[in-house]
Amino acid sequence: MSSNQRESRLIKLLEVPFGPYLEEEALTDACKSTTCNNVVALRQFVLECGGVTTGLDECETCQPGYDKHRFSSTPTRFSGILEIQQLSWLTEEAAEHIQGQLRARDVRARSTDGSRASSSNLSLRELYAPSPGFQGAKFRVKVTIIGVKHLPAVYLLSVHVPYGLMIVSQAQKRRYAVETMHINTYRLSRLYLRRYRIMQVLKNLLKLDAACNHHDDNKTPIEDRTPDWFIGLYMKHMAQPGIARRYRPVFDQESDSDVGPDGRMLGNREHIVRHVSRAEVYSMFAEHAEWIVAQVAAMSTRRWLDLDSWQLWLVDIRSTRREADKEGVRWGISPGVDMHLDHNAGGENDPTSRLQQRLGRKGKKKTKRGAQRPTSRTSTTNSSMQSADPPSAGPSRMRTPSPYLDDTVLRTYDPDFSPVSTPPGSPSSASSDGPPSRPVSPADPDLIALIPTEFLHPPQPSATFKWACGHCGYTIDLLRLTDENLDLAGDLISGDGRRRLKANAWSIRDAWACRAFAYMVDGHREKHFDELGLRLEMKNGVPKIVSKHPDVARAHSGRLRKVKVDNRRPAIKKEDN
Repeated sequence: MSSNQRESRLIKLLEVPFGPYLEEEALTDACKSTTCNNVVALRQFVLECGGVTTGLDECETCQPGYDKHRFSSTPTRFSGILEIQQLSWLTEEAAEHIQGQLRARDVRARSTDGSRASSSNLSLRELYAPSPGFQGAKFRVKVTIIGVKHLPAVYLLSVHVPYGLMIVSQAQKRRYAVETMHINTYRLSRLYLRRYRIMQVLKNLLKLDAACNHHDDNKTPIEDRTPDWFIGLYMKHMAQPGIARRYRPVFDQESDSDVGPDGRMLGNREHIVRHVSRAEVYSMFAEHAEWIVAQVAAMSTRRWLDLDSWQLWLVDIRSTRREADKEGVRWGISPGVDMHLDHNAGGENDPTSRLQQRLGRKGKKKTKRGAQRPTSRTSTTNSSMQSADPPSAGPSRMRTPSPYLDDTVLRTYDPDFSPVSTPPGSPSSASSDGPPSRPVSPADPDLIALIPTEFLHPPQPSATFKWACGHCGYTIDLLRLTDENLDLAGDLISGDGRRRLKANAWSIRDAWACRAFAYMVDGHREKHFDELGLRLEMKNGVPKIVSKHPDVARAHSGRLRKVKVDNRRPAIKKEDN
């Protein structure tokens, strides 16, 4: 048997997980808890209580659907498929049992009809022996682990699993990352996952608004953090992300010739992403507004949104849901959720009406007491965007969009276009120097086509304060700046600024540090402009991209724009009279 045939046979033998085994009987202390660098992940994760499949919507105490009578007296068990990275993770009894099951599979696979194959000599030590070209073993066994859930699940909030779900076992207090879920458990966990995703979006908006690493560092006054303020931030930072223009999440590699195998647009192309309306964002936030308000209200300190305005918005949400339901439209309700809407609510004795009146009076007192309070930075810069929705009558502080919308508008994608002809950061013609003497000539599209698309957008450092050029891979690490990096800015960074940057005596909120970063990126990009034979000139206070070799560029442009004319004429057959 050749080595390739043996490898393919082993892959088939190890395809189905072994077990199930109890966690405390199969795993040793060598199997540590999951971390960012050493992941211990479960696949096909299942939750069950009393022999019935359940999910995080039902078994987590922070969820409205929590059944205390069912889950307080009966433990919640979990199971999942764990890939054994090292043989030391398994107890001797478990390893011996798995090896016996592996040999039994091998005998069955080699047996033919009517004849039994010879005994197998496969061993786990042989499988886990180091292989050339592999980090450790080439083959690994998968085991189904069963345990009892110990603490509440943590989603998007753990330092050990910052971008996923983490659960803790009761027997060995081991942390597991959940990589995939069984479909039945996922169906009963979708609301839990959606709620925490929306909460994380709101916290990320606070970080983006203040350009900080933690949402608590945002200095916007709490009373300004209304639903309309958060929606304005979403429209500014997340509705049209720059990276989405350069990727297609869904594509056909055979018919879409302008898309690479990873979904990235080829030839520095971009496509226009679909329009996201404020009404759609209102509905998305309204789906889980009650839960978010309850979570923040339970916090005694460090509240990060204005509870009064959000509680007042809840009244408006319920009213809008009822109005939308009368027209046969679902608004502010999560998919798959059956919500009873009381169309008779809203009278004087209705609790929501009394809450609306109380919060309205409280809002008037607060406005009167804090009339001289300055507005936040974001509310000032986005005043035109927020004024697009006029306030509604009554004590409500913001207007909830009308539910009478055409759903097809919310799911329409625009066609593809070539990149914009000028960088978005270019000064307008109405600059401080006065208007130009004549209209600015549009940029040559053939020259724009030579420029990488990332050059047309402001540079953004990563979460680790690194910037990498998408054209050549050159890296600027703001936490470990070199003289080569600083020299890119020339004399635009003073000597004192260079010393402070190299000593990390700066903050991401410092305007001078942001300018220094932009100067370094511009200096690097100028080298690419020079390689492309381009330069940036200022004419009448307006930047313009020109070619260093206009004659060559003009000839090249003519060849690109030359259209072959079809002079053929169809042959018309004359009919016989």
